[in-house]
Amino acid sequence: MGRAIPILQVDAFTSRPFGGNPAGVVLDADALSVPEMQRIAGEMNVAETAFVGSTATAGADLRLRWFTPSGQEIAFCGHATVATAHALVEAERLRADRIVFDTLGGPLAVRVERADARLVIWLEPALRTCHPYAGPVRDLLAALGVADLGGWAPPALTGERDVLLPLPALAALERLSPDLTAVARVATAEKLRGVCGVALGGVDAGSRTHSRFFAPHLGIPEDPVTGSVHAAIPVWLWEAGVLRAEGGVARFTAEQGDGLGRPGRLRVELSLEGGRPARVRVGGEAVTVLTGTLRLD
Repeated sequence: MGRAIPILQVDAFTSRPFGGNPAGVVLDADALSVPEMQRIAGEMNVAETAFVGSTATAGADLRLRWFTPSGQEIAFCGHATVATAHALVEAERLRADRIVFDTLGGPLAVRVERADARLVIWLEPALRTCHPYAGPVRDLLAALGVADLGGWAPPALTGERDVLLPLPALAALERLSPDLTAVARVATAEKLRGVCGVALGGVDAGSRTHSRFFAPHLGIPEDPVTGSVHAAIPVWLWEAGVLRAEGGVARFTAEQGDGLGRPGRLRVELSLEGGRPARVRVGGEAVTVLTGTLRLD
């Protein structure tokens, strides 16, 4: 029959099946070559598929790699990391409350919080930075089908080379009609990972932001929920003066995915020292929706 490998599909940043962002997860990837991981990611055809290996650098517990459907390995993926940690807990392979993954982007700490029979996975990445974006904003706006930016923050470029665009209101974000070919053309020319439109407020009362994220050049027309970009968004919001902190921590709920019928909710925390960003955490729940075996040859 040939080789086969166990694989999961886990919906991240949701507590209900078919919400949030689906990720493929392979918990035993030591025997897989890079071309095999790329083929598996293409077959799963979700935003990212995660592969766990036992060989990690000093100071890390496990190796974690992420591939997009187009076969590109990326340096930081939030939702697939949440999905992986959730799967490790369910498989009883993660008994401590904290694990460090060795990734292409460097060490990535994850903390598991068990409270009231609920499991919240917290990403604890290195503090992200945001810089003014000097690229062709008008070209991006035209590609997204929106006329104007919101004036509450300047466009910014994250360390992952995601562009953050402030939209005037949630309605403007919901009305986006992107020309994905044009988005891909600009993103490729500017060497961007993705384009993220952000509005203040949300579908749910009390949510601080709602986002939409596009990376068609990576095989991801629109990402349902992008955990990695939400590690940078709170820094951007704080520097724009639209976040408030209590006890040295700014906390808020972020939304994404509602327009795709896959509502996702993220818990975001930005810790401050001396009034400046010092640490960030992005958390959420997950649910396993599929377990099976994938035939390789």
